Amino acid sequence: MRLNKFYKGKSAVITGAGSGIGKSFAMQLANKGTNLVISDINVERVNNLKDELSNREVSIISSYCDASNPSDLSKLADLCFEELSSIDFLFNNAGIAVGGQFDLLSLEKWRSIIDLNVWGMIHCVRAFLPMMLSQGFGHIIVTSSIAGVLGVGGLSPYSTTKFANAGFCEALYSEYRKKGIDVSIISPFPIKTNLIEDAKFDLPPHIEQKMNGIDSEKAINTARAYYWNEFCKMGMECDKAVKKYLKKIKKKKLYIFEKRMGRIVQFIKGAYSNLYKKILVKIGDQHLQLFEEAYEEALKVAKENE
Repeated sequence: MRLNKFYKGKSAVITGAGSGIGKSFAMQLANKGTNLVISDINVERVNNLKDELSNREVSIISSYCDASNPSDLSKLADLCFEELSSIDFLFNNAGIAVGGQFDLLSLEKWRSIIDLNVWGMIHCVRAFLPMMLSQGFGHIIVTSSIAGVLGVGGLSPYSTTKFANAGFCEALYSEYRKKGIDVSIISPFPIKTNLIEDAKFDLPPHIEQKMNGIDSEKAINTARAYYWNEFCKMGMECDKAVKKYLKKIKKKKLYIFEKRMGRIVQFIKGAYSNLYKKILVKIGDQHLQLFEEAYEEALKVAKENE
């Protein structure tokens, strides 16, 4: 069955649809004839997206939803139950990133990312699973990360939540596949999105001390931009990656990568533990070095504004 024919006439719910991967899913699915319920904490973005897609011959409902708030997710589910005869796809896509050296990260940062990336996922599935079970079919797609396949130094909160995404999805698949529910874990390598806009990114104390009391907001934004541009240099364009994801969702793949390297990482992890440990250390060193370079860029901005 051709891809467009597979998705045409079906219904999808997407959280975090206002930008990045979620927006690309919405646009490509609308082009394939999928009816959509799109939500985001930034309701202006999803309303604009709805307007942008208004000439497609599909039904599109846009809604505010803070995916870390179980009440908002329950309201979104109620809206879908009222407006849709069925839900074929649930895209649990909303998420944030938190980075930095582990011993310098506050518990507040940890709570914020766990609330959205882990509890948000749990609340989302709890809200929509009853309808999928009652209809006897459905496909849950969770946006995780390659950082949920291998731990990345400098991203301990992010990796923790993404490993939780993967474990949760495997357990769901094990429990509900025989009841007609498919599950997929999307595990992107760095791809070119605006994820960094909402990332929690603090300057470490040794950099703050060199700021000489200057407002650090501009410096932090500079550090974030530098980090993300360097991090994504070898990354795939978002729309190209999502096109690959949609093909693999159709095939009901459990783990979905846009690059073959994802499968290679899984293989090395299982077959060559000593090599895998060396890879972890190398990636951690490279990532922490990238943070240091980003901090230096922040210092340059501070000095320019003295």
